Amino acid sequence: MKFRLVILTLVLSILNSTIASSRGTESQGGCFPGTYLVVEGSGTQSLWTLSQDGAFHITSSAERAFDFSHIQGVWTKAGARDAKARGLDFTFNQTPVNGGAPPSQITRLDALMTFAQRCEEMEGTFELRVFIPSDDPLNSNPPPIASDIFSGRRVSID
Repeated sequence: MKFRLVILTLVLSILNSTIASSRGTESQGGCFPGTYLVVEGSGTQSLWTLSQDGAFHITSSAERAFDFSHIQGVWTKAGARDAKARGLDFTFNQTPVNGGAPPSQITRLDALMTFAQRCEEMEGTFELRVFIPSDDPLNSNPPPIASDIFSGRRVSID
């Protein structure tokens, strides 16, 4: 009985690693994952990171000026060289409320990106939508309050 359990464990382990390797970078966007130095049409600069697991992060030079947090969310491949992303950030209250720090608003960024052949460069557009804290930024779609274009280059060591 122990021998069968060891064999079954070995077979399941091999099967699991085969499935995991078949889901490699291609299923998550091929060469898209990475960090990009992005310049918006407004002149704002930011670092956009598209992780292999579908996580999306932005650190923006506008955070301090407009008092908002880093942007975090998800991205997915939307075509051979296209991706889309959705991220949320919080705008901060100047003073704590009831001993806590609820946001004064939540902003959602919806972006469409097109990558160059080798994914060293990208360009696209984004829209911003604002929500009061009691609204659901994941399940509603008010008109955008702003939109912009952007272009970016992959950050690399070489």
